[in-house]
Amino acid sequence: MRTFAFYALILFTFMMSACSNTTPSGNDYSSALTPSSSSFFSSTSTSSSSGVSSSSIKSSSSSEVESSSSSVSGADSLALTWVSISAGSWTRGTTHITQDLFAITQTEITQADYFAVLNTLPVQKLYGDSLPVANVSWFDAVRFCNALSKMLKMDTAYTYSSIGPGGVLLDIQANYTSESVRLPTEAEWEYAIRAGTTTEYYWGTATAITYAQYASSAGYINVASKRPNVWNLYDMAGNVSEWCSDWYSAYDAVAELSNPTGPTQTTLKRVYRGGSWNTTAPSLASNARESALPELAADTRGFRVVHFLPYE
Repeated sequence: MRTFAFYALILFTFMMSACSNTTPSGNDYSSALTPSSSSFFSSTSTSSSSGVSSSSIKSSSSSEVESSSSSVSGADSLALTWVSISAGSWTRGTTHITQDLFAITQTEITQADYFAVLNTLPVQKLYGDSLPVANVSWFDAVRFCNALSKMLKMDTAYTYSSIGPGGVLLDIQANYTSESVRLPTEAEWEYAIRAGTTTEYYWGTATAITYAQYASSAGYINVASKRPNVWNLYDMAGNVSEWCSDWYSAYDAVAELSNPTGPTQTTLKRVYRGGSWNTTAPSLASNARESALPELAADTRGFRVVHFLPYE
C-alpha cells in the first residue's frame, strides 16, 4: 500500500450571487468571493478495493466518502471540495482497467472558482458564483489547471512551447507522472462517474431528472442541485459536459490497461463526457463519449479537475 501526502488546506465559504443575464463588473464579481476562515491541516488517504476512500487518517468502508472544502494560501477566494477516489478496477467492454488513487473535485468548476484562479471569466449564458463555468475551450481548462497547480505549490501538468492565435497552446504535452492538478483522463472520469456501477446510467432505473440537468432550454443550474452518485460526486451527468485530458480516438482492443492516459494524437479533437443541460438522455450514459476541437468553446461545456498523486 502506498501512502500519499494529500494537501495543506484552508476552509473558505462563498457568498452566492444571484443569476443574471447581464455581465457583472469585475468589482461586483470579485466582491462575492470573500474568505471566512483559515485553518491549516494535512491528512493522508488510504486506499481500498471499494473505489472510494476517506481523505482522513482513518480508513473508510465501501459506503463512506469523506470530502473536504479546501483552499490554499494565496488563493484567498478559492474553495474547492475534493473527493478522494481509491485505487480499484473496472471493465470497459472487454478491457479490464486498473486505476491508482486520485482526488477529483466534487462539483464542476464554478464561475467563482474560475475567476478566483485566473482573474477573468469568459462570456457566460448565465452568471452566478455557484453556476458551472462554461464557454471554456480545452486550452482554457488547461490554463486553469496549471494556474491552480502553482497556487498549490505543485508542478504543472501541462507544458507548451508558446501561445498561438486564439489562445491555442502549441506543442502541448501532459505529464501524468507529476504531482499536479490536471483534467481527468477519460478512464479516470468514467471510473468516477460509474462509482462501482455497471448500469447504463449511474442512477440505474431511478428518475434521471433527479440526478441530471438535461433536455432543458433554460441552461445550466447551480452545481450540486441534483443528487450525487454513490461516491458523492455531483453533476457527472448533465448540467455542463466536461473536458477530459485525452485525445479522442477509438479504444484499443486490449485485455488489460493500467492507468490509461489515452492515445497519442491521432485526431485533432479532445474528449468531453457527461452530456449537458440541452442534451437528451443517451448522452448521460456512463459510457457516452463526445469530442471537439480543443480551441472550441461552447456554453454547454465546462470541466472539473483532478489532483494527481504520481503513479508508482
